[in-house]
Amino acid sequence: MDRETRIDVDAEYIIRHRETAKEESLQVKGLETVWHWDDSTRDAAEYWAVADWIAQTYGNSIDWFSIKSWTGSPRKEKG
Repeated sequence: MDRETRIDVDAEYIIRHRETAKEESLQVKGLETVWHWDDSTRDAAEYWAVADWIAQTYGNSIDWFSIKSWTGSPRKEKG
């Protein structure tokens, strides 16, 4: 059986817009990810959930991004 935990991740990050060269500090809340215990650390799973979301959301419209902070908490199962 695969050992895993479903996690909600919140983060603060900075992006630099390619067209304007302006930097912007933003937040994202409630990103869903699954931490596979045997594949990586929980920290890595949370970080990459945020990094992947930023890449998918902004694509090639930013020069760079920096994740300032993130926190994850196990999802509460409804039922």
